[in-house]
Amino acid sequence: MSFSEKIKEIRKKQNLTQEQFAEKIFVSRNAVAKWESNRGYPDIQNLISISEIFGVSLDDLIKNDKKLKNRIILDSASKKWHLLVILYLIAIVIYIGYFHFAHKILMIGFLIATLFMLGFELNIFIKEKIWKNKS
Repeated sequence: MSFSEKIKEIRKKQNLTQEQFAEKIFVSRNAVAKWESNRGYPDIQNLISISEIFGVSLDDLIKNDKKLKNRIILDSASKKWHLLVILYLIAIVIYIGYFHFAHKILMIGFLIATLFMLGFELNIFIKEKIWKNKS
């Protein structure tokens, strides 16, 4: 059984509308509609909420849906890479600062480019966190 069918089944067993189901796990009705129509998948936080609130194991929710398993793996890897890039860019900024104070040479172009990339990565990381908390 696919994930979309499992979600519908769980919701109908509880005699809930999509809106009521969504309220219980703190997501929008549109999110539930996407999941049930196989146009999207919840993130791991929402999967855990569904599991806990409706007494269904994560294994039962995820096991037979390869797309969902792959998405969870990719989401996890993506977060790790964003965090790693952010840490790397911060290290570069620190190195540029050290180089400026120790050798009196300011690499302004390199600093601006690094700060731009750091800002871009932080923007993505923060938006991802905020979006995950809203959906």
